[in-house]
Amino acid sequence: MFQLFKNRDFGDYISDTFGFFRQTGKHFMKVYFTINGIPLMIMMVLSYFLFQVYFDFLKTSMSGQDFSGLENSMTENFPFIILLALFLFLFLIFMSMLNYTIPIIYLDLYDKKKGNNFSVGDVISVLKSNFGRMLVFFIASIFVITPIVLIVFGLLFLMIFIIIGIPLLFFAIPTVFSWVTLSYYEYFNYKKGYFEALADGFSKMKSQYFPIVGSLMVIYIIIQVTLTVFSMVPYFIGIASMFTSLQENPGSTDGLATFGIMMSIVIVISILMSYILNNLMLINQGLVHYSRRENDENINAQDSIDLIGRE
Repeated sequence: MFQLFKNRDFGDYISDTFGFFRQTGKHFMKVYFTINGIPLMIMMVLSYFLFQVYFDFLKTSMSGQDFSGLENSMTENFPFIILLALFLFLFLIFMSMLNYTIPIIYLDLYDKKKGNNFSVGDVISVLKSNFGRMLVFFIASIFVITPIVLIVFGLLFLMIFIIIGIPLLFFAIPTVFSWVTLSYYEYFNYKKGYFEALADGFSKMKSQYFPIVGSLMVIYIIIQVTLTVFSMVPYFIGIASMFTSLQENPGSTDGLATFGIMMSIVIVISILMSYILNNLMLINQGLVHYSRRENDENINAQDSIDLIGRE
């Protein structure tokens, strides 16, 4: 059984994150894809068509065709476009709720069941019973956390011109992610109020700031490098293929069409991979949550004493 309650430092947070997936990753991913599989497929289909529309615009622009027909079509279907945009916005909130919540429920059940001897149905049951609270947290975060993040990042971008903003910006991304995620763990597991959870999440992060944020930054870099390597290789191949086609047939847009299809597929798969790999960061912060609980409550030591007492 993987040990959740354990005092950890910088290296432990990284090694235990990957250790968790080595030990129980198969069961975790089964739960994740069973619950999140259909929403992910919907996301992939929507993303593909959105990028295809973008590349159609690009192809029309490069071929010198008239945009008036396209503009008229968009004007006539404006209400539908607004409804579609609203649907996409709500769907993104729903996807974020699922992706953030599944690891929290999984680790909580893993602790209560003393291992992964629980089913997908158990996770779905917890999701259903807490759906209202999940919705409150994410909607509240749009109006509370988003403005704070925009102000902070705006100031940091301005500070780039005096150099010091660059390292601060590198720390800002994992800091915000850690704060929000630890707050959500507090909110979900302890049924705390929204602002109380934000305060406690910030306190937990601050108590061991550099190991927590530093380990998260390392995992974030690993994820970004993986996604970049995956997406940039076919991107350069597609660019080379497109320019070769344009040289052979200067007036043709066939090369751009092929490039558009290829890049749409690559981007869709990259989005899928980013959602999956995001679990590394969420589990990492889950280990922070349980490590801080062990530090505050000595749960592992208390369990050992109880075990000795029973013997």
